[in-house]
Amino acid sequence: MTDASTTQGHLGETLAQTSHYTVEDVYWGYMIRPNRGPKFSVALGQAVSFFFGVCFMTACLGILVLPTLFFDGELGSMRVGSATLFGAAAIYLLWFASRGTLPEVHIDTNLGEVREVICNRAGRPTTVGAYSFDAIGSVLMEENPDTSRAKLILQYRDTQKGVIVAEAPTAQLIALRNRLAHDLLQQPRLQSVAA
Repeated sequence: MTDASTTQGHLGETLAQTSHYTVEDVYWGYMIRPNRGPKFSVALGQAVSFFFGVCFMTACLGILVLPTLFFDGELGSMRVGSATLFGAAAIYLLWFASRGTLPEVHIDTNLGEVREVICNRAGRPTTVGAYSFDAIGSVLMEENPDTSRAKLILQYRDTQKGVIVAEAPTAQLIALRNRLAHDLLQQPRLQSVAA
């Protein structure tokens, strides 16, 4: 086998692997979604938050509904205060438990903006950040030699900060990098090398 055929075989295997992200075209642009599940620690944290949220909500309702035999007067200030405290904690914990975990990147070509979005379990999006195309200075691929994967990053103009769009093997990110560079930076599309 020659070196060229070995390289082509390795590139073909990399491209044949399942994709680590999905690009969905919509009428206003396209959405880039990760194809991985949430981290175990985040999923565990949300499960624990749901459990304690339900417990606090039950305690809140229990304090308000308990017969007045256990309390002095109709609805004492201590009773209302503790119910309010338990209710506020329950609402916050249940909100965290229902919140999404994986950020998506929406490229809105109609409005000319990049949005970082987190969808909750019901599918409702919450915009975490929105940036105009003018705020993006470059589209970079940062390779990690230990994992043979790369991060595709939209870097803000005149800063070192950026938005991580996708993480996958380098060969899978080339077409997306070229599309983003064309759409955001008005650079001509580069043709990827076909094996």
